Amino acid sequence: MRSRHVSIGCAAFLTVLAQVAGCQAPSSAAPTQAAKEWEPGPRTAQELEQRDGKIDNPIVIRYLQRLENRIASATGAPPAEIRLTRSPDLYVSLPDTRVLYISAGLLQRIESEAELAGLLAHELAHAQAATAEGQGTGILREGCVLQSKLAPAGNQNAREREMQATTAATGYLKAAGYDPAGVLDLFSKLAYEHPDWAKAIVPEDLLALRAKTEAEAMPPGGYRIGSSDFEQAHAILVTVLSRSR
Repeated sequence: MRSRHVSIGCAAFLTVLAQVAGCQAPSSAAPTQAAKEWEPGPRTAQELEQRDGKIDNPIVIRYLQRLENRIASATGAPPAEIRLTRSPDLYVSLPDTRVLYISAGLLQRIESEAELAGLLAHELAHAQAATAEGQGTGILREGCVLQSKLAPAGNQNAREREMQATTAATGYLKAAGYDPAGVLDLFSKLAYEHPDWAKAIVPEDLLALRAKTEAEAMPPGGYRIGSSDFEQAHAILVTVLSRSR
């Protein structure tokens, strides 16, 4: 296990990020990875798997499920079943509150176990919110803004929903022993790379939440950031995808 202490430079970086993202307009020539996520997509798990395929490597799937179970257990929430698609695009999908799909493209973009835990915690928060609101299952709903345009990116409700999920995720991460900055690091990176997403995952919101988490006490041993299990799963994923091309 590797742990870290809060970096003083994070706030300065996010300040610049907020200024850059706020000045960028959505491009009509956006990369395929980003553009595809704004098109109408499959509405059920079966349709999603038929379109993008599945990766069933047992080492990778078991690792993802262990991490999901750890976060859910620490927060008292029921874990989702984690599935992995072969899509190079960046998305997460919640066909219902008990099944979570992650695209291979997004998993490849994640650089640490803390970032991955942050993504799972964020989606767990969305699932908990959907359950509390009494939403039905079986229909592809908007989880994270990365996977759907069911709500316009600039919609204030989408921004509030994402901020609520991210805030909850920082608490989930701390309960599970992970650096709460993991979810902030991941979303800061994705919002910078995809300005359309920054309209809902707003850099200024991430900056404010980071300042709040940095002001809180840290465990004596620090937080968990990475692991050899993450590195192994990531390497296997790269190999599986290279063989399928």
